[in-house]
Amino acid sequence: MTSTTRPHLFITFQMPSQFIHSLERVFDLDYQDIPARLSHEQILSRIRAHTPDAILFSGGTKIDKEIISAAGDKLKMLATFSVGYNHIDIKECEKRGIPIGYTPGVLTDTTADLAITLLLATSRRITEAMRTVRNGEWGTSSNIMWMCGKPLINSTIGIVGLGRIGLAIARRLQPFSIQRILYSGTREKHFDSDSDKKLFKFVQFEELLHESDFVIIACALNEETTNMFNKKAFEQMKNDAILINISRGGIVDQDALYDALKNGQIRAAGLDVTVPEPLPTDHPLLTLENCTIFPHIGSADEYARHQMAQICVDNLLNFFSGKPMVHQLKIDNA
Repeated sequence: MTSTTRPHLFITFQMPSQFIHSLERVFDLDYQDIPARLSHEQILSRIRAHTPDAILFSGGTKIDKEIISAAGDKLKMLATFSVGYNHIDIKECEKRGIPIGYTPGVLTDTTADLAITLLLATSRRITEAMRTVRNGEWGTSSNIMWMCGKPLINSTIGIVGLGRIGLAIARRLQPFSIQRILYSGTREKHFDSDSDKKLFKFVQFEELLHESDFVIIACALNEETTNMFNKKAFEQMKNDAILINISRGGIVDQDALYDALKNGQIRAAGLDVTVPEPLPTDHPLLTLENCTIFPHIGSADEYARHQMAQICVDNLLNFFSGKPMVHQLKIDNA
């Protein structure tokens, strides 16, 4: 394959060198090995200067109609380094017949691990505790309840969306001597063991809110779940309940969440996802001691990220060699 016939690939983010080496054997790359995130305008400028045959991008990069149109008819494929696809203009891709490669099936364990981390950090007030050490407040209080958090033992866990990740979270919570797990969703799950049948209970969303000590969001973002956690939902939760969101920021009405946390409607919240991302440093939620926010690190372990990168590479290499992608998004169902 000569340089004039090699497809042109635009990569918008920094990735480990071994994956770049795999791609540069086949593609002419537009790639800068720097960690700085490209702005929307910078992406447009690069596309207009060197029109790509394919674009490899992360979940934090919005691929909208303007970007797709700038690439024009030469653009043959999109490859996203993510499981989600809310950052892509799916309708425009469908209109132009542009296939999309993505990276499902590798984030279950790492996201479930992060959910437990976030839950414990929130319930045991870890961010607050670290701050007292740095501020010299450690040892200044005689209150025996100083820095006490909410325990998991004998608690009721509510999981909204008991898919692969939701179930993995539930399994990780069992050793904490929880009492029961309520879950809501589109359908009831089948459990084989008697212990699981006793532990898990399928309920309506409203009952889950009323009964749960900890509410964990693990469902997909769609028309039905957008702003699912709104003022009405928070009013139905226990006053000492803790909310954890490791799914998508759009599922939570953040203005309503702020009010619920500020007014004591619920006890605390832990978020790995927000709207927008990154969250502005002057956002009201960041003023609250009872709101723990992570920078969307659900997939941030080395093994998972390497698996995702390899899937992206395989999707690209397969597509441009005439083979099926390892994982191609079914646009009709997106």
